[in-house]
Amino acid sequence: MKKIFIRNVNSVTPFRVIEKSGIVIEGKKISEIGKLDDLQIEPDEDFEIFDFDNMYAVPGFIDLHVHGGLGYGFEDEDDDALFKISEFFFQHGTTGLLATLYPKPEKEFVRELRRIADFIEQNNSNIWGIHLEGPFLNPEERGAMNPDYLQKPSLEAWYTLRDAGRGFIKLMTIAPELPGAYEVMREAALDGVILSIGHSIADIEEIQMAIHNGAAHVTHMFNAMKPFHHRDPGVITGSLLFDELKIELIADGIHVHPMVMKLLYKIKGPTGIILITDAMKMCGMPDGEYEFAGQKVIVKDKKIFLEDGTLAGSTLTMEQAVKVMVQLVDVPITSAVRMASLNPARVLGKEHQKGILATGKDADIVILDKNFDVHMTIYEGEIKFKRD
Repeated sequence: MKKIFIRNVNSVTPFRVIEKSGIVIEGKKISEIGKLDDLQIEPDEDFEIFDFDNMYAVPGFIDLHVHGGLGYGFEDEDDDALFKISEFFFQHGTTGLLATLYPKPEKEFVRELRRIADFIEQNNSNIWGIHLEGPFLNPEERGAMNPDYLQKPSLEAWYTLRDAGRGFIKLMTIAPELPGAYEVMREAALDGVILSIGHSIADIEEIQMAIHNGAAHVTHMFNAMKPFHHRDPGVITGSLLFDELKIELIADGIHVHPMVMKLLYKIKGPTGIILITDAMKMCGMPDGEYEFAGQKVIVKDKKIFLEDGTLAGSTLTMEQAVKVMVQLVDVPITSAVRMASLNPARVLGKEHQKGILATGKDADIVILDKNFDVHMTIYEGEIKFKRD
């Protein structure tokens, strides 16, 4: 059994910070955690020992909304692309993610779902499941989606996608105001899919109906939805008002202003926000011109946008999102880490194994320095990345 001992770290559990602590890993699990002087296990020659003086140890990040990175996307037909994406996000502390797929022609969509389902079945990686960002989206709030590939909700279309995903579709973004959406939502909810309101112009009554029909999540808050209006409440009002809805936040300081993020935190608190990246295949790549959904996109100064200026995803990684929340939004590190780990783990029903540093939990651990740069990523007891 592999044994690892990490010492002299400030462990963010994320309910508290244990200063000058040690973490003992045996096999895939954390077998002990606490202040160094309180640990019961005395590491011997069988242990691999790492000393990270005054750095942070945090639970592995879980990203529910990511399209790709380092020049590779989940739409790429080569399986090597999936390994490259997995490796890239391990380097940035993400130990769990959902492969987020955007709308395409149905045959291509189905082929993509089958290929990713095969990969998840055959590999114990940080790609845990699939997030369908569409195809049942409102063209009026399509964002960077190609309108040619959006569909009207129908049970027949949903069954086709569901069957191709073979149980690995964990999350689906849908516009509940579209005719037929509630029927699809009910069926998907019965299949165990988390339903997220997004790319939508739903009014407040339609948001309430969406909640009755299984909605529990909101896709990239403020983006691809109507602006807030005090006489015409819609998705934004519903997202802030109803505690049932957990909101995704792209915390890059570009998609949402830091002061607005402060307001979000004041209203939704540390349990109601889930940090995501919405990272595209251009994440980690130099400035230039690229392609997304059959459209030209431009990367410049960490922004990705269409030729008309519409933002098209991000170049964000999760450790940067946590850094923004701590340094620009003044959120306690415990809360910022929670929004990147435990909260998404709860969405996926994995909170009893993932998203927390505690004895008996999976050893998914990230070591961050004071600048929030990743020095090591451990996934189920295996070192997946270590900075030289």
